[in-house]
Amino acid sequence: MRWQTEFLEKHTLLKSYPDNVQCVLDWLEQVLSKQKCPFCLAINGAQGSGKSTLSEYLRAYLESQGITTEIVSLDDFYLSKAQRVERATQYHPLFNVRGVPGTHDISFAIEQVKRFKNSEDFILPRFNKAIDEPYSTDRWLYCKNKPKVLIFEGWCLGLLPQSEAQLNIPMNNLETTQDSNGKYRVRVNQFLSDEYQALFALFDKLVFLNAQSFERVYSWRLQQEHQLIKRAGTGMSDEAVTIFIQYFERLTRWGIESLSARSDLHIKLDENRQFSVAT
Repeated sequence: MRWQTEFLEKHTLLKSYPDNVQCVLDWLEQVLSKQKCPFCLAINGAQGSGKSTLSEYLRAYLESQGITTEIVSLDDFYLSKAQRVERATQYHPLFNVRGVPGTHDISFAIEQVKRFKNSEDFILPRFNKAIDEPYSTDRWLYCKNKPKVLIFEGWCLGLLPQSEAQLNIPMNNLETTQDSNGKYRVRVNQFLSDEYQALFALFDKLVFLNAQSFERVYSWRLQQEHQLIKRAGTGMSDEAVTIFIQYFERLTRWGIESLSARSDLHIKLDENRQFSVAT
């Protein structure tokens, strides 16, 4: 099909990619045949799992079927540096670093998803990771075409908060040395249990791309950074990636442990990101 060929060329993907993800298309076809639009599909996947590529592929497919579709990432709702400084001052210095619940503008995300579901005009922000700031508002997407489907992708979508017992134990060196009293992770958990659950409740279906191990996620994240350096000439060192990914480790491991039971479609990924539907 022409749209597939164009997609593979644009994203420099292997010819085997459509066969790999066909299981998601088959499932989505079934869901949409029974589901009213506007329809919000959430895709959870750890860093490097391929959720952004899958989201783009699903949009290309849906558009080929005459179904208008938009995509937004949880990353697009990151707070600015100045706003994160405020959070860091109020709660804990580690909130300076983007990533965890508490570093996004979730009230704005909730408002926009609600507007989408009400078939109203809505706004999808865009975030510039190169400078760690939101793009200027003239680069944001102002949706007036009333799309039928909104794909919302992100690394912690659908997660429930953790228990007090889970929070008591440091997960890694970052938590041991910079959050010895647990104040940071407790506050992250509080954000997750409050406004993030309100956002997750707006999703009609949740697809979980299960990396199956955090070590695999770390390897993929290193690959991403090496590709970025090759393409852009700049990026994080391996040591910097090792530190950065520790911010995501607790909830990534929690997702691997808990999300299979909460997702509507559970996809297991092998080390080469090959898909298989978990039954």
